[in-house]
Amino acid sequence: MSKNKKNGFTLIELLVVVAIIGVLAAVGVVAFGGFLGNAKVNSTKSNHKAVVSYLQAEFTKCSLGETSLTYDTASGTTTEACSNGPANHQAKIVVHLNQSSFKNPYTQGDGVESGTGTTEGATYISCTTSSGAAGTCTIKTTFASAETALTDTVSKE
Repeated sequence: MSKNKKNGFTLIELLVVVAIIGVLAAVGVVAFGGFLGNAKVNSTKSNHKAVVSYLQAEFTKCSLGETSLTYDTASGTTTEACSNGPANHQAKIVVHLNQSSFKNPYTQGDGVESGTGTTEGATYISCTTSSGAAGTCTIKTTFASAETALTDTVSKE
């Protein structure tokens, strides 16, 4: 009687390995979803801060004696006189920022829009002119849910 030597894994061993891989994959998918959600929130907050900083810097140029501000467009550049109020600059600011690759992390569409809204991940700019060149721009960014938003106001003198 000869004894056969069998090499390899049993069916039970293979099923245990497949079950372990399945559990690890399920945990990984849940963890990855959480990381992705946090990344979107952080990117949205970063976009908001960048828009606020940009507006402050541009409006400060006017205060320091610049006569006009230059904005990028799809076909080149355009200018707006510093003697005009923020409401006159609003549309050009929005186009400029979207041309500068500001994207909504949730939709990958334009990241900056005019007016007010609650689209998740979008940054809204709403400017008003109080008198002459003076006025304010309100920057509002919604993230995570419609109830969670960052709001800042930038003044132009």
